[in-house]
Amino acid sequence: MTASGKRRHLSVVPDVPVIVRPSERPGRRDVASFHLRIELDDVSPAIWRQFVVPSNLRLNELHPIVQTVMGWQDSHLHSWVGGEPPASERYEMRESIDEGFADEDDELCEDAVRLDQVLAEPGELLSYQYDFGDGWDHTIVLERIEADGPAPTVTCLAGARACPPEDCGGPGGYADLLTVLATPSHPGHHDAGAWVGPGFAPESFGVDAVNRNLRIEVVIRDHGPVTDSKFAELLRRIPHQAAPHVFSLLEHAQLTTRKGDFPAAQEAATFHLRWLLQRIGSDGITLTQAGYLPPAVVAEMRQALPGFDDWPATSNRETDQRPVHLLREYAKTLGLVRKYKGKLVRTNLGTAMADNATQMWRLLLERLPLGTEQIEREAGYLVLLTLAAGTSSDERRDVIAEGLAALGWQTSDGTIVGREEVFWMGRPTISFLELIGAMVEGYVQRDQPMDPEWGRLLAQMVLSM
Repeated sequence: MTASGKRRHLSVVPDVPVIVRPSERPGRRDVASFHLRIELDDVSPAIWRQFVVPSNLRLNELHPIVQTVMGWQDSHLHSWVGGEPPASERYEMRESIDEGFADEDDELCEDAVRLDQVLAEPGELLSYQYDFGDGWDHTIVLERIEADGPAPTVTCLAGARACPPEDCGGPGGYADLLTVLATPSHPGHHDAGAWVGPGFAPESFGVDAVNRNLRIEVVIRDHGPVTDSKFAELLRRIPHQAAPHVFSLLEHAQLTTRKGDFPAAQEAATFHLRWLLQRIGSDGITLTQAGYLPPAVVAEMRQALPGFDDWPATSNRETDQRPVHLLREYAKTLGLVRKYKGKLVRTNLGTAMADNATQMWRLLLERLPLGTEQIEREAGYLVLLTLAAGTSSDERRDVIAEGLAALGWQTSDGTIVGREEVFWMGRPTISFLELIGAMVEGYVQRDQPMDPEWGRLLAQMVLSM
């Protein structure tokens, strides 16, 4: 009672709920097997997969697994949404945040959040969004947790129907595409069939193929180059079962733990090209009437450049000295020299790099492997893999042949690429590496590797670009 005799009116104030966002959860102390199911939203019949992953993956590590089990090509941006309102959170790619594509309120990076934070109990959901233009939304549910058992292995267990083609317009566009494909009388039927390709079957799904691709992802992640490198893209196109020797070399190539004397490697790898540029100088070298280097310069090159005096011909004409001619041609291919008014002169790029081994090294990393044709460059990547892994010449031929055959390359008469053809297919890269001394000629090291360590380091760096 108050002094006035009036009764005080009291009411119970409810507790303010504590909102715990998924990223604030501690995560598990152990590593369990998470059984997940992912389904593509707004698509009928359903496209889904069941797969197992370790619970301690970060979302940026889960991303390539989702891409692989679904069948996407990872050619667009993605993001995640975890938790239920009002505790839901959005997790962005590092690239989206760094480049300002993500909203200020949503700048929680996927590499800072673990799977067992956003999915802690069976039945909890996680949304995965891919290709914001087409708008492919996926729902991931944690179906089961196995805390006791062997170490978790990423495995696809089951699924249904093929992944839609990239850039087909999202769920609505895909539904229209299926209608056109199923209607031979439709005026767009032929063009639609040509666009998706002869191998596309909407109802098909192969768990073995998915698991093969998952194994490739593990090999690349543990021993391979960075996931967005050109070499990694090539590896993803090689069927694992068709090229076991290729993938077995990744661990030996040490692409993730490369070590060596980088300054010494830069000096050795660029010596021949820098010598030629310095010899050309600012005035250039006057060529013969036939357009070749004069014999006096050829003689200098044979004396000054390692390996050039081993060529059997004794004439000092450029046409008789293949290493001399090749060095000139490779310098031209790399944009370092050109012919001008009867002289061999340096380009602006060549002038800038004549005395700079570091810049020349970077140019080689950007331009290797060499070749104008696709098969030459793909063979060149396989050559570099064998160099990085320290194989012998005989093993090198076997690996390149295996890789090219697995990629579908054939000879002109329709036969599978054999070890005798690989030199010609990888010739631009092989000849250049042998010319600068990065790789020992095949007939010298048939049974055991003799390539210099700096050559191996050069190959490792190229494959990681």
